[in-house]
Amino acid sequence: MGSLLIPLLVRVAAKAGDVLVAELLRVWGLDKARRKLERHLAAVQCILLDADAKSRTNPAVHQWMKDLKTAAYHADDVLDDFRYEALRLRADALIRPRSKARKVLSYFTANSPVIFRLSMSRKMKDTLEMIDELIVEMNNFHFLQHAEAPSIDNLQTHSQTHSQVDESEIVGRQDEKKQVVKILLGHSDNNTSNNNVMVLPIVGMGGIGKTTLAQLVHNDQRVKHHFELVIWACVSDKFVAQEIIRSVIEVATMNKCDLTQMESLQKKLGEVLGKKRYLLVLDDVWNEDRQKWDVMRSLLCSHAGPGSAVIVTSRSNQVASIMGTLPPHQISVLNEDQSWELFQRNTYGRAVEKHKESISMAKSIVHKCKGLPLAIKTIAALLRSKHHSQWLSVLDSEVWKDDILTTTGIVPALQLSYDHLSSEAKMCFSFSAIFPKDSSMDKENLVQLWMANDFISSETRGRQIFDVLVSRCFLQLDVEIRHNLLSEFGDDFIHRPTTCKMHDLMHDLADSVSGNDCSILQESSPYQEILQGTTYSSSLQHDVRHLSLHYVGNRTVAAMEEVLAPRPRTILVRRGWTETPLDEGKSLSVAKSTFLYLRALKTFAIRTHMPNLKHLRYLDCSHSLIFALPEATTMLYSLQTLKLIGCRFLVKLPEGMRRMSSLRHIFLIGCGSLERMPQGIGQLNSLQTLTNYVIDSGAGRGIDQLKDLNLGGALSLIGLREVHSADNAKQGNMSGKHNLKRLSLDWANGHYSTHVGYDYEVHTNEEEILEALRPHNRLEVLLLSNYTGGKLSSWMHDSTLLEHLSELSLTGCKNCKGLPPLWKLPSLGYLGLDNLDSLTSIFTGNDDTDNVESCISPPPFFPKLETMKVTNMTRLERWQQEVSGQVADVSFPRLKKLDISECPMLASMPKMLPLLEHLLVRGARDIPLYHLMNLSVQSNLECKGNISVEPTVGWQPIGDLHLSRLGDSDMSLRLEGWTENVERFEEELKKIPCRFIKELHISNCDSLFSSEPSQIQWNIWNHFGFVERMSVMGNNNMLQWPAAEFRKLNRLRDLHLSDCSNLTGALPSTISDDENVMPPRLQQLSFTRCGNLVEVPKLPASLEMFRIAVCPKLVCMPTILGKFKKLRELSLTRCDALKKFPDGMYGVTALKELWMRQCPRVETLPEGLLQQLPALEKLHITDCPNLEEAFSRGGAYWNLVEGIPKRTVRRYDELNG
Repeated sequence: MGSLLIPLLVRVAAKAGDVLVAELLRVWGLDKARRKLERHLAAVQCILLDADAKSRTNPAVHQWMKDLKTAAYHADDVLDDFRYEALRLRADALIRPRSKARKVLSYFTANSPVIFRLSMSRKMKDTLEMIDELIVEMNNFHFLQHAEAPSIDNLQTHSQTHSQVDESEIVGRQDEKKQVVKILLGHSDNNTSNNNVMVLPIVGMGGIGKTTLAQLVHNDQRVKHHFELVIWACVSDKFVAQEIIRSVIEVATMNKCDLTQMESLQKKLGEVLGKKRYLLVLDDVWNEDRQKWDVMRSLLCSHAGPGSAVIVTSRSNQVASIMGTLPPHQISVLNEDQSWELFQRNTYGRAVEKHKESISMAKSIVHKCKGLPLAIKTIAALLRSKHHSQWLSVLDSEVWKDDILTTTGIVPALQLSYDHLSSEAKMCFSFSAIFPKDSSMDKENLVQLWMANDFISSETRGRQIFDVLVSRCFLQLDVEIRHNLLSEFGDDFIHRPTTCKMHDLMHDLADSVSGNDCSILQESSPYQEILQGTTYSSSLQHDVRHLSLHYVGNRTVAAMEEVLAPRPRTILVRRGWTETPLDEGKSLSVAKSTFLYLRALKTFAIRTHMPNLKHLRYLDCSHSLIFALPEATTMLYSLQTLKLIGCRFLVKLPEGMRRMSSLRHIFLIGCGSLERMPQGIGQLNSLQTLTNYVIDSGAGRGIDQLKDLNLGGALSLIGLREVHSADNAKQGNMSGKHNLKRLSLDWANGHYSTHVGYDYEVHTNEEEILEALRPHNRLEVLLLSNYTGGKLSSWMHDSTLLEHLSELSLTGCKNCKGLPPLWKLPSLGYLGLDNLDSLTSIFTGNDDTDNVESCISPPPFFPKLETMKVTNMTRLERWQQEVSGQVADVSFPRLKKLDISECPMLASMPKMLPLLEHLLVRGARDIPLYHLMNLSVQSNLECKGNISVEPTVGWQPIGDLHLSRLGDSDMSLRLEGWTENVERFEEELKKIPCRFIKELHISNCDSLFSSEPSQIQWNIWNHFGFVERMSVMGNNNMLQWPAAEFRKLNRLRDLHLSDCSNLTGALPSTISDDENVMPPRLQQLSFTRCGNLVEVPKLPASLEMFRIAVCPKLVCMPTILGKFKKLRELSLTRCDALKKFPDGMYGVTALKELWMRQCPRVETLPEGLLQQLPALEKLHITDCPNLEEAFSRGGAYWNLVEGIPKRTVRRYDELNG
């Protein structure tokens, strides 16, 4: 506790010496009391370390420390009252100077300065009396005086590698990875049922490397090629089926899933999994409720393909026993050699080996980590910051001697690393306990919350502490692929937060060291469960100062009343759904007394009288439905951060915001309805972040308000058409904002009005304005939208000015006919071009587009470009333009991602893309398909998409064509109308790598089938050896079963034949009836409207679904049908001549669905099939007169079918009556 009290006392002492506070207290005659408070605080600081040590064994000292903490918070609140009054007086003086009469009158009102002064004097006196008593007790304890140990986080921090799993950096898990991969690949495809999904638990204590091992397996190339889908889902301590399903859907589709109802989620899950062989990794599972897992398992199994598997990582053997179908893989700790290797890697190559004594100490310390990877990395990070001479103190620490892991669950190495943080860093780290496990934390948001709670003296200091916590492994940076670069442009292009997460063991440590200060109200139902969700709920009574909760409702309000301290500092509501507004109804009694001393508040509905929030420094109403903030918000003179992210209905901000002199950050990302800014934003001299500024022609609302603001981070200027001249644009002083990293310039009025009723005539004035918006030379990201000029500015041709520009997006610039030489930008990594309607060529050959005599030398290339998006370019024809009779190919030596969408006139592709990993082509039909196929072969890419081939138009992509190194190829090929000229088709087919084609649809292609196939037909069918799904429709040449054509389809799983009117099903005379002519892996087979079908060839044992519809000449089912142990569905519709089934049919033990419709001659079912009826999930018998009575209530077979969940037995006319 002592280490956390030090920064609290330091900040209170600093506040007592604040200029504003000191001046006000001097005027009010309280300066003597203020100086006494400063002296007492300084005296207490000197003994805190000794007091902290003694408090662990002396209950009286422990209670004294708690009382000191309460007194310090009380003093902090009193000083903040004074500071707020000083800010209020200054704001009043600036905004509305009062007359003498009004000033006199104020002394007789409720807000009289005399009354306030008397009240505050009393509070100051009470505070000093509290501290005086504590000083007397302190002297009786005879504490030793100490200076605080030097802050180790002032030392140089090391650059950090990212947190993605790099197999070359992992130590000691290769053998275990091989074991797990072997289990997965050895899982047999010959399952008796799709329900047989293997579940392999990986079990071990926290920090041992369960997630790392699962990631290694997940990323293994053999695994990726073996499974059709490989999906990762982090579960953590909340096991909610809907959330897990939603996560699976989002990962598999790479699109956000907004579904909430279980029924719609399970249907979407079925579409996504689609009976494919999948591997699902459920990471960090804590659920020990078997019923919850049974629900989840049922959904996963019902949509699983043969050989599907689930990996579960957990600390709990109970979880493994509930979920696992195999014994758990118990992950082992590292041995001594592996531990030492991991330690050496994480000391970043320091020359430990040169000092024998250092080696001995280091090995002894590593030995104490007991093979736990997280502990080894954390202790290595600690030792990196220390000289070898200081390592002995680490080795001899008392932490190793205490059985801390047994008593608290905290790993000693982590506790020791925490002990060596500065008091300031400890305070910031302990605050992380307010965030749920596995949640992402925004770096700048953390710093702003630390600042709001006075944990740090400046944001610069906060960023340093964040970097220290990352370098010491207390926090882990998120390294997730930003897929917004290939999605629609918007605010997310400009707003790029740095996020981090915390390992569960680190979260446990933060929870432990924060004591009762921080707590989380979990998402639970009953009030008692909510309280149980908090840490040490029985000891939290009125102690919690920093609280986060999932939502606000009657139950959570009751819990808040139980746990919140009288003067809490932070309340964060994480979700918008509320039963009760935060400050209305039942919670009103909480609100008025509780909110008074809040420093940080995140909420979705706020109606509190704003003066009750006068100490607020951080207010987050993001994603709420508000139309406007109350005007009284402007009375929050201490407010530093205002977040309104995603408030899409927000129309206006309070007019008096210029009074809020403490404001440092205003976040308006996603506020597309905001019409204008309040007057005088330029008066906010402390403002550092203003994400969006809507320009208006009214006084005090123009671009000139930005002139003196030293803005950093990102800025979006919206409504630039309201700027009336170049001189007016210069007043924005864009070139002087050297801290600005990302800039968006938009001529339209907001996100929601883009392209709607907008004038796109060429305006030369706009060209002058853009010229005047010249940025500084360290800009990193630029987004230019809805610009109506005919050409871009000269500064966009200046590669020296834009030498740091890494991302550029041009969208809606419909009049621009040419682009600058963008390949000259040395740092450009991302280029987005969208809706440039006048552009016919992306690249011209030289800088001076007016000088046609210039030649192309050297050929243009992009040295660092990795991602490029070209969309909605209706006139774009080529990549480069011929200049002076020369054409030079544009080269992209480092391009990895290319997205081409809706470019109907583009007829070519860049020739060489050696590092390409991702290509998406949509709506660009003039690009020859063989260009794309050549690219896929050159870059070793897999292909997904739909392609049609017709005699008159040749190859045509249908919808998206996606080439990627991730996953397997899955191309759907549609053949239509090939009744002749089969030779040409064979030549065309050679242009497509046959391994890409997984789905084949053949319609009206008589030339592909023959009773005696020609060599050309043989060659064509040889290209389809990788096809897994096939349909044949409208073929008149298919008389006998096409055994020769289908002979090569060894991977075929689904086969559907329809409208093949001449097909009889008979085998060619050269093939015996017992010969296997069906593809060996066939799982689904259907015949529809095959009017002459009289028999079905021998079916394979792998068959799971068999459907026959509108085949009036079929008399009997194939004899072998009764032996199919995998058959799950049998469907017969309008088979007028069908009379009987094979005898017995005792083998259909997996059958779950039986459909019989309009089969009037079927009289009964075989005995084996009748025995299987009670196990069915669906039974549908319609218009089968010989069966209806027997299967209806009271019939002969009613006892067999009455328990079927989904059952229909009736006449067709009754069904539709």
